Amino acid sequence: MKPKNIFKIFIVAFLISNVFVNIKAYNSSFFQAYLLYDFNNDSYQVPYEIYNKLDYNFPNLTQTALPIKILKARYLLDLDSVSQAKSLLFDASKANPYIMAAEDMLAKIYLQENNLDSAYLLSKVAFNKMPNVDIHRNTYFNVLRSLKDSISVEPELDNAFMRLKNLRYSQKHWYDYIYSKSIITDSTTTITSLINQFKERFPDEDPKIIEELKNRIEIGSQAFTLFSFYSAIGDDYFLKEDYINSSNYYEQAIDYNQDNYIIYENLAISYDLSNRTDKALEMYDLVLNNFKTTNGRAEFYKGLLLVRIGQNELGCDYLRKSSNKNYVGNNTKIRASEVFVGLCANN
Repeated sequence: MKPKNIFKIFIVAFLISNVFVNIKAYNSSFFQAYLLYDFNNDSYQVPYEIYNKLDYNFPNLTQTALPIKILKARYLLDLDSVSQAKSLLFDASKANPYIMAAEDMLAKIYLQENNLDSAYLLSKVAFNKMPNVDIHRNTYFNVLRSLKDSISVEPELDNAFMRLKNLRYSQKHWYDYIYSKSIITDSTTTITSLINQFKERFPDEDPKIIEELKNRIEIGSQAFTLFSFYSAIGDDYFLKEDYINSSNYYEQAIDYNQDNYIIYENLAISYDLSNRTDKALEMYDLVLNNFKTTNGRAEFYKGLLLVRIGQNELGCDYLRKSSNKNYVGNNTKIRASEVFVGLCANN
């Protein structure tokens, strides 16, 4: 065969392979857009038929250098195919050993499996390489909390935080550190000092989070956990409009924390919406008399209840107070001012 013909064949083969590569890259980028949207929003909207078709070997990285095997591993984990997900994540770590996303996901898996040694090693590697990434810090601190009985955990947590405390926009690092410290240490004085330091450094930060941390210290670690457990179940029943069960769990939550007015409000509304009027009024009064609430929520619901049972004048007085506090329902977006005008125009 003449050299000229060989050269032509080579050129044609090169062009065909180049077209093939470009088609593969184009098709992959099309699917990547959907998978990355799910990844960034921590959702699982892409159906199996789509992500299963994706060739994660070529190309093996997204346009943002994230290994595509990580994207598929997420869906496998959601399907409880843990061993397959692990295999993909180990491969993903080799595809890009710099961003630590695969190590972080593996650490989370091992933590769920209670394989604390592996979770610790991987989370520490991810944190040490990229400490200012929130998910790496979150996983690492979570693992340290699980190892709280180890004598070396507290100084390791302190050393990790020293790398984060002076970074710009470090509020989340402070939150996670104070929360983790409160679980690992028994020193109330230490945690109180940290909270005061935080308040001094970030005076404009949401005070609700600080109050929650203080509350955790005051009622103790185990009680806080049980309170959160029962209140979360109560919230779930509340959203399902099963007010009998929601009140049962709110009552149990209050056994472990008597300082959270929102639980009392939710309990009062649960009584109210399940037609236990006397209990509802008693609980509304407890909230209004014992807590300095500013949102107008308790006044709003008590006012509606009083109007419903025929005590219009007193009910409208509470609706007026709620209106003056500019109460707006979080989910319903109903304004107390509009309800007051609608029900109490003649009062």
